[in-house]
Amino acid sequence: MNRTPILLLSPRYQREARANLEQVGRDVRIVAANEDPVRVYRNASAFIAIVDARGALELGLEHTRALSSLVLERRGGLLVLLSRNDAKALPRVFDAGATHYLISPFGPEQLHTALRFVERAIQRMRASGADAAVADIQTQLRRSPRWRWERGDTDLWVSLELAELLGLPTATSRVPLKDLKSFLSAADMLRIRNQLRPLLSARVSGSIDHRMDILGEPHRFIHHVQLLMDEAGETCAVAATIEDVTEAAKQQRVSLHYDALTGLANLNNVRVRLDDILRDGREGGGPAAIAVLIGISRLDQINAAHGREFADNLIQAVARRLKRLVEERNLTQVIAARLGGAEFAIVFSAPTTLNQAVFFSQLAAKIFDRPFIVEGKAIHLACRIGIAPSEPAMQAADELLHIASSALAAAKELGPNAFQVYLSEHEDDAVRLANLEQTVRDVSRARQLDIRYQPQVDVATNAIAGVEALVRMEHPIYGTLPAETLLATAERGEFGIEFGRNIMRQACAEATQWPEEMAKVRLSVNVTAADMRDPEFVSGLVDILEETGFPSNRLTLEITEGGLVEDLARTAGMLDVLKERRICVAIDDFGTGYSSLAYLKSLPLDFLKIDKTIAADIVGESRDKIIVRGVVDMARSLDMTVIAEGVETEAQLELLIREGCNWYQGFLCAGALSSSELPQFFRQWAGGRSAREAVHA
Repeated sequence: MNRTPILLLSPRYQREARANLEQVGRDVRIVAANEDPVRVYRNASAFIAIVDARGALELGLEHTRALSSLVLERRGGLLVLLSRNDAKALPRVFDAGATHYLISPFGPEQLHTALRFVERAIQRMRASGADAAVADIQTQLRRSPRWRWERGDTDLWVSLELAELLGLPTATSRVPLKDLKSFLSAADMLRIRNQLRPLLSARVSGSIDHRMDILGEPHRFIHHVQLLMDEAGETCAVAATIEDVTEAAKQQRVSLHYDALTGLANLNNVRVRLDDILRDGREGGGPAAIAVLIGISRLDQINAAHGREFADNLIQAVARRLKRLVEERNLTQVIAARLGGAEFAIVFSAPTTLNQAVFFSQLAAKIFDRPFIVEGKAIHLACRIGIAPSEPAMQAADELLHIASSALAAAKELGPNAFQVYLSEHEDDAVRLANLEQTVRDVSRARQLDIRYQPQVDVATNAIAGVEALVRMEHPIYGTLPAETLLATAERGEFGIEFGRNIMRQACAEATQWPEEMAKVRLSVNVTAADMRDPEFVSGLVDILEETGFPSNRLTLEITEGGLVEDLARTAGMLDVLKERRICVAIDDFGTGYSSLAYLKSLPLDFLKIDKTIAADIVGESRDKIIVRGVVDMARSLDMTVIAEGVETEAQLELLIREGCNWYQGFLCAGALSSSELPQFFRQWAGGRSAREAVHA
């Protein structure tokens, strides 16, 4: 960290402070009087900022407050230099956001020692791997053991933390000087006196160190000593903050296992823990571990265009989203890591399934749908994901990481945010891919896909007005494969369009078997961008409707924003043809993509579905209420029906109705039901029974 510059803001003693820093080999970036300190720190590569408040306390506090949030965000340190007369202002200094302080008089060596104290605190923060540690710097310093001796006093004032460290009753605040020999050996007492004497003679602050056994274990302590002066310039008191460098050394050893930039586990950490997991093995079947490698695209280009610091900030933003995803899913048996460069890893340990890892990977890919905001710039990223389960014979982490890397390399040959599963090292890639692809193709052709139907409720009548078809498949190895996995497999096997038609055919065929009381229920089927690009899409759809006998006026095609806007002119023409055949079109997941009024006006759309992430936050987020209100007003002006997805509570529904939504779907009504379960649920719902009663009947 010595190689990075230190930001110095010193209105009164700039020359002296700069000389002291340069004398101990520090690179200094001066903030000139006409410069904005926040802007300078943001654009510099500094982690430590020094605010010299000597002789200008109020101005120094103002600068400290301005810098504190940015220093905290960067996980740096903020050192405030104070005049001896301002020692009583320490509470205000901490309240302003300082992480450390140093009281004059001091020389280059004392300033160097203070900076090392700051750097050790930063290293401990980053080694912890927890963002919350950043906000705890001040608390840690305040909770550090402290002592104070007043001139002429025969007692030493000790903080609660020091009393606890010495094993004294918690109510103890004063210890007679003569009793210190019960805690320290004669040699250590002499060592302390010999170190204190030069500081008192020179009237400067500094550090002293000694060793002491705590609970039978040897510890080394450093006392960061501050001399307090009276108005005559004489030493009136000595105060010190104590640092246990034994613990710091432990933390330093811990830091060898964590990535300094993100706080995630590093490659060494993953290897050590994964070795243990694989050696323990897994009884009862199933993999002992599954490695998910996530490679970020375009990072080299971004580094070249915006600089290393910008790219580092971007990596930290990616890490935060991944950590948040792990926390939101309540995943405890996982290791979240940055392996280096633009590569991250999530390692699942038993009990786990490949299906769980695949599902997580799909969620991880979705965090790249939204841009990352760094220094006011919106940066769009994509990823590729490689997934590999361990095999019974594996004993070393590198074996699993190697095949996961092979899967990641294969994923890089696919489109953005694609994933690739490594099935078995005993078969070559072509066979492994062909096995899964052939299974998906056969099941879809035989109309044996597991299609579930989630009800859509008209809020005006509380009647089920439609259902959305949601496809999945039970696989003997992977378990339940969701729609995203099936579509990705079909597209990789170059039968994506056929797969989409097979879903449509099976859903329409099943819907024709529903009872007469469901004759007005609409069927919504998802359509991909690849389907829309197929020149035979409309004719193929008409053939399916004629083959199955499903009425075209009850069919709704759900298309994402991306699928609509690729070629607006062609899309508009296609939708006009569908309109002529009385087939409706819904824009799916509105609010997650382009969300442009321009294309909505130019296309003949019937339904607009508000993404579930917006509906989920509407109760607590006023911004989401505004978004929903704006979307509803816009849709009404275009004569579109608004459907809210992901509604789970009465409170959400009440607010959505108040904002003008027409239909809703979600677990408040029901989850996705099989074709055989749906008619019974429909009758129970129509009879006035609650969703919960209907589901559990």
